[in-house]
Amino acid sequence: MLTSTLRGFKAARTLAVAATVLTLVGCDFLDPTNVNNPSTTADDLAAAENPTAALLPGLRAAFAVAYNPVEPEVVSDNYSIHGTGLVKQLDSPRDVTPDEIGNRAYGSKQTLRSLADFVLNDIAPGDATATPDDLQEARYYLGMAFLLLGERFAAAPVAVDGTPVASADLVRTAITELSAALTAGSGFETPIRAALARAYRLDGNASDAETQANAVLAADPAFAQGQEYDPATITNGPYAFLVILPRLDFLDPKYTAREAPIYVAKAEEMLLIKAEIEFSRGNYAGGREFIAQAIETAQTRSTSNFDDGDARLNEDLSERPHDASITIRSDASSPFRSGLVLSRPGMVSTPTVAATSLDADSVRALDAATQTEDILHAFHLARQEMMLLEGRRMTDLGIRLPMERDEIETNANINEGDLGTVAIVPAYIPAQDLMDLFDPASPYDASGVLVTTQVTINVDMNRILAQQRISPFGTLP
Repeated sequence: MLTSTLRGFKAARTLAVAATVLTLVGCDFLDPTNVNNPSTTADDLAAAENPTAALLPGLRAAFAVAYNPVEPEVVSDNYSIHGTGLVKQLDSPRDVTPDEIGNRAYGSKQTLRSLADFVLNDIAPGDATATPDDLQEARYYLGMAFLLLGERFAAAPVAVDGTPVASADLVRTAITELSAALTAGSGFETPIRAALARAYRLDGNASDAETQANAVLAADPAFAQGQEYDPATITNGPYAFLVILPRLDFLDPKYTAREAPIYVAKAEEMLLIKAEIEFSRGNYAGGREFIAQAIETAQTRSTSNFDDGDARLNEDLSERPHDASITIRSDASSPFRSGLVLSRPGMVSTPTVAATSLDADSVRALDAATQTEDILHAFHLARQEMMLLEGRRMTDLGIRLPMERDEIETNANINEGDLGTVAIVPAYIPAQDLMDLFDPASPYDASGVLVTTQVTINVDMNRILAQQRISPFGTLP
């Protein structure tokens, strides 16, 4: 097992996990010293030829594992757990305890943070071969580890036996690390700026979020950064087993292969950040235009043809909507809409990067003075649809998960009830699993015959977010 004076979460365990992750990237890392020794130590790595560069493939692998969005997607109103093997509590945010949070959801982020810290503070200072671009990439991963922890968890310790650091402070640390990465080299500039725009938004800093979003769009108006996966080692986590809400059916499956990339950042998000900033300034006409531009950008993205044999079953094995003649409304007061459900089984065409059910001209036609709630509704729907399966929706809903049980039980400075041991769920989130329900639960009879073509979602969370004027920039005007 690797041993080191690694600073951070469960040092010995993190290095053991890091060793496992690093074995997935090939023999160049496994034997950077050209010595076949199963007890590789930090000193061995430091003495290796080009040790910082040798560790970067492991960091990339750790980031791929950490970016997995399964639990946040299920906790949100995007997906249900039916038939997935995930614990039922994940469908009901207030019922989620540390017992439902495991290494994939939590520990992988801490592993990424600790490994990046190890590279930057234990290896790179003694490595004369470390290039500015090597250091920039490593610091990007460190910043992203803090950002993922801040986005997804109520709090988390960032030192051995440390006290929990609140979500907002984790995001601010991410900003510090990403800002340092920005000036450390030149090869990763646009991804870092995209991450900074995302972090500044969460921090409520409109000015700096706008600056970074503008820089990303100036560098590449069609920017899209995908994290690749490997079907033989680290697979795309949500590829095979999530059950989507019917009004999002036209987006599924977004990932049709185990190696399909999960998008970390893209131009659509930058445009929507700019839209939200304009809303915070009371400029609904300007924000409306950026939503329309995001829609037009999404319409240029690629699609994939997929022969889908998904039975679309509920937990009781009744059939969920799977016929294109079915219309969906987002709640009981909304109009029924067609085109949201695809006919299955059969060949379907679905987006691989981003898509939306919104129409740019229709958004532009909304009155900026009298239809502000509808504009905000379009904004939240656009974020939900365009960034599906990228881990954003739970964060946008204001939900933060507790840390995993192992963290609490092995850290003497964390007790039950402390910050980070209980999920944060805003009062406007419905009780139990109501976000995932629709009526009728099955539009088919027991023989599989379609008996109604109208399905109503129980609650429209985009309408609630719009009515509540929810935004990291403060309550919107």
